[in-house]
Parts: sequence; C-alpha cells; structure tokens
Amino acid sequence: MRFNKSLLKTKLKASGIHLGLSLIIFIVLAYQIYYVWYPVPYFSVDGGWQGIRLIAAVDLVLGPFITFLIFDLRKSRRAIVFDLIVIALFQTSALVYGVATTYQQRPVAIVLVDQFVLSTVADSYGSQLNSLEELKQYSSETPPIIFADMEPTREALDKVMRIKIEDQVPEASQVHLYQPPSLLPKGLESRQQGYLGLIEQVGAKDMLEQWLEQNNKQQSEILIAPFNGRYGMVWLIFDQEAKYQDYLKH
Repeated sequence: MRFNKSLLKTKLKASGIHLGLSLIIFIVLAYQIYYVWYPVPYFSVDGGWQGIRLIAAVDLVLGPFITFLIFDLRKSRRAIVFDLIVIALFQTSALVYGVATTYQQRPVAIVLVDQFVLSTVADSYGSQLNSLEELKQYSSETPPIIFADMEPTREALDKVMRIKIEDQVPEASQVHLYQPPSLLPKGLESRQQGYLGLIEQVGAKDMLEQWLEQNNKQQSEILIAPFNGRYGMVWLIFDQEAKYQDYLKH
C-alpha cells in the first residue's frame, strides 16, 4: 500500500510538471488566437472559441494524462527517456494539427456581399491572391471589412456562379467583386432599412437602444450590419464613415 502511494505521488508530480509546461504553451497560443487570429467579436461566433477548446484538450489534458499513465520510475532510465520522447512527439503532432487547423480557419476578411456579412478564410480565395496582404488595400480594419458588389445583370451573375461552381470560390471570396473602401458606407447605408427591420424582428431592438443610450448616440449617427459567423451572429456597429466601433451579441 505504501508503495502504491509512492507511485501515485510520482505520477502526479510528473504529470504536474508536464501540465505546467503545457500551460505556458497554451497561454501563448490562447493570446495569439484571441487577439490576433480571431479578434473580438469574431472569437465567440466564428471559430476562435472552438480553436481554444481544441488546443486545450490536446495541450492541457491529453499530454499530461498520457504522462500520468505511462510515467514509472521503476523502469530503466533509458525506458523513461524513450517514453518521454514518445509522449512529446505524440503531443507535439496533435498540437501542430490543432494549431494549423485553427490558423487555417481564421477569418482573413469580413465581407458585405448581397444582404449578408460573412467571414472568409485563406483557402477560399484559391489562386486569386499572391498574398493575403493584398486584402489590406480594401480596409484598415483587422481583419479587413470589405464591400463586395454584384452587378444585377445576367452576365455578371453568370460569372459569379461559374466561378463558384468551377473554381469552388464562394461569392464572398471573389476578389473581382471587391469595391474601394469609399463605397462601403454607401453599401451599408443602402441596407439599413432592411437591417433595422431584422433587428426588430429578432428581438434585439431594445439592446440597440440601450447601446445608443449608453454611448450617447442617435440612430442616425451609426450604421449596423448583422455578421453571420460560423457559430453564431452578432451585430456590427459602424460610424457614418463605416469605421467599426463596437458590436452587439443577441
């Protein structure tokens, strides 16, 4: 019985050390995800929270748990070193996969297209861009907020659908639709009536009025738009020049 308690204590100590080292890595990655890859408000509704949970499961749970199961001082020094190397390689591989997936799915642009505000990911652009830095010409926001305008002609619509079907590039990622930053305010203004009707329909009007009161603003001083994230929706709030100000989460 005394031996078992000693073994348990050793295992807990080893997994605790592993957890401490993993926690440092997790904090660094969590900062990157929350502040750089998925800045507010996109963290909660467009995949950032899911990325954090994936990385936490691998870094803070899986690795230390395997260490607890395998670590045993009764083994030879060579066997212990071998076990630790195997654990490190396994955890690193899983962590790299989780980080790569989270990074690849980060929103690289927020696009107003038709009546929707959607996010785009790097892979959705295909071969249209030489670098994601090209998107910065459309907006100074991070990620860039871009107005994509489709001409209401049969020829233009056929082109959009052809690119979508043949090249697997969705409308929001079709760069030829992207307009200069100066046109974003008009794009938002032309949709305000519909958006205000929608915010009342979904029961968020009181929330908007509360925000206006708290920020000493009039309805005429702001522009709103519903952002449809992959895991939820928020209302983006802009000033009259279409500069992002804040958000409302229903």
